Amino acid sequence: MKEGEKMAIPEESVAYALAAWNRFEDSVSDGLLRAVAGAFVLVAAADGELSQDEADRFFEVLRSKADVFAPIDFAELAKTFGDLSEAMLADPEDGKRLTLQYVARVKGIPQHAELVKSAAEIAAAADGRLQAVEESVMQDVRGALGMGAERIPQL
Repeated sequence: MKEGEKMAIPEESVAYALAAWNRFEDSVSDGLLRAVAGAFVLVAAADGELSQDEADRFFEVLRSKADVFAPIDFAELAKTFGDLSEAMLADPEDGKRLTLQYVARVKGIPQHAELVKSAAEIAAAADGRLQAVEESVMQDVRGALGMGAERIPQL
């Protein structure tokens, strides 16, 4: 590869990622849940991987806040979340763009914005260490929510 060239993402990966995002859009009708799930995956996958511990932590968060979401089919969401995670890893640029769109939609609702920010912070802390790339993505999430750039406390 020549200097300055980007490595091309295989078309199959892009097609898979787009299909996963479409399934996510179709199966998760709650806008807040989309924003929370998207922000969580965006931050958790920022380091290029998503561990089972991180995914488990996501579902713990949802179960603890189930009263603020429309009724959730956790089995369906688990499948969709897995697809979303793989899509984020397959096409990080588009995944980030789409996720920040979901996040920005809750910007004007302070309680929802705080919940999305909290989910993203939990994702950043889920593996027990905060990496610079996760902090950078957290800044993007806070920016999409119209919040300041406070840092996550070190673990």
